[in-house]
Amino acid sequence: MSDIFNRSVEKNPSEFLCVVYVMFFDEKRGQVPLLMYPDDRLRNDKRYMRPVNYHPVWFLETEELDHIDLEYKGYAFFGKKFLVKSERPKRRAGLEEESPETIVIIVSLPVEIEIFGDDLIKVLTEKLRENFEDQVSDVIESEIASETVIKTPKIQERISKGTKIKVFMRELIDKTIKGYFSKTIEKRSESPSLKNQKAISYFSLKGFEFSPLSSLKGESGFADVDLFDPIKKISEELATKPLLSVTNINYIENSQELEITVQNNIDKELKNLAITITHIKDYFEKEVMHQEVNFWFPQEELLFVTPIVPHIDEYLFSIKKEDDSGNDLKVFTQRIDLKLINKITS
Repeated sequence: MSDIFNRSVEKNPSEFLCVVYVMFFDEKRGQVPLLMYPDDRLRNDKRYMRPVNYHPVWFLETEELDHIDLEYKGYAFFGKKFLVKSERPKRRAGLEEESPETIVIIVSLPVEIEIFGDDLIKVLTEKLRENFEDQVSDVIESEIASETVIKTPKIQERISKGTKIKVFMRELIDKTIKGYFSKTIEKRSESPSLKNQKAISYFSLKGFEFSPLSSLKGESGFADVDLFDPIKKISEELATKPLLSVTNINYIENSQELEITVQNNIDKELKNLAITITHIKDYFEKEVMHQEVNFWFPQEELLFVTPIVPHIDEYLFSIKKEDDSGNDLKVFTQRIDLKLINKITS
């Protein structure tokens, strides 16, 4: 069961963006995680648990605030507390069986995209309460039963029941987060606010793509993630075939230049392409190179040479194509990290 529990969400390409904690307050042990996303083993990692255990949401009245935030070492932690019914015998004097359970949900995001936190924790809390509020007590009893040294068949059954519920809770979190960022950033894409631009730049820098034709292979498993759904109609050939691929990248240290070789992979001439190289600085894109290609013959390789910016290691190499309506579609993007490229001497 534990293998299923930890494996169920590994395919989500958005899991790197946030960590979700579903916790309860145990009268004997204090703050106890019931479920952690994307990896339940994070509960044993002090780096993840320290800001959560000391989050101010634990010390505030349950219904007074919608949620409360904490910033810690480059991450924003959004906390929400609520009560659920309980009928288990409590392990501290003065508490009745009917005393409600205190549940806390915390969402951790990099500060660059903290603009999503307010809404995301609200959405997650609403979905979890709507689907599992009457079952959380079973999960808590399962968690407490797992401490028992001698596990009778009845205790084992209780543990199994709670674990199964956690699997479904985890799948709900997974499904919610998997579609959340793409839909939300699409709505915010036209906003000029600094926080929105900061978030979009963060996605770009980390390897997210904003186009249906991306071949971007960024770090942390972000390949083939589309942040913006295309409004334009794309031909089947373009949608199914990789148009272009980078065959070689050289960083020439002496002249501080990048040489990027790109091949047209299809048996068709490409026309009217725009090639750009940008870098991210202060959360805004800065263009380093812009070049037009009128004709690109089938299977042809083209070499693009561009100067680099001192002290900037990460770049985005993008190719756009004009569609029949005159709109630009980004057909290729490659994230380039100079630190990962073998340097050569010119």
